[in-house]
Amino acid sequence: MGNGKFDDVSASVGADFQGAAIHRGVAFGDLDNDGRIDAVVTALNGQLEVFHNVSQNKNHWIELQLRGIKSNRTGIGARIKLTAEDGSVQYNHCTTSVGYESSSDSRVHFGVGATSAKVKEIEVLWPSGIRQVVRDVQGDRTVKIEEQSSSASARH
Repeated sequence: MGNGKFDDVSASVGADFQGAAIHRGVAFGDLDNDGRIDAVVTALNGQLEVFHNVSQNKNHWIELQLRGIKSNRTGIGARIKLTAEDGSVQYNHCTTSVGYESSSDSRVHFGVGATSAKVKEIEVLWPSGIRQVVRDVQGDRTVKIEEQSSSASARH
């Protein structure tokens, strides 16, 4: 984490990753709400494939389910800044457009590492322009954040 590099682990993750196929679309989401991102893939002239993430690690996570009031209902386009308990900062945004001809889960997923079971601060800049801050949020779960009527700060 944090070194900006990826490791090629495809040879060690099972037979499904060894066969060649012409894949067309992929959608990502936490299908079983366990904090690990799963993938659903389509292949040309093939069956739908579900890649259920069963990796084992001790890292913490949080998923944000946004609900727009002035903005669109699912908060698409909202920009998020997350500050973990250890002070590390991550940025993301709410979108479903992450794969070719696919729509992924609108929940915004953050991995917060092995030492941060709690999130210090979540700042949401809604498409309406409203800035909302939620503080002291327990990790390892999905948190629902509803857009306030004006810029607000709250404990969760």
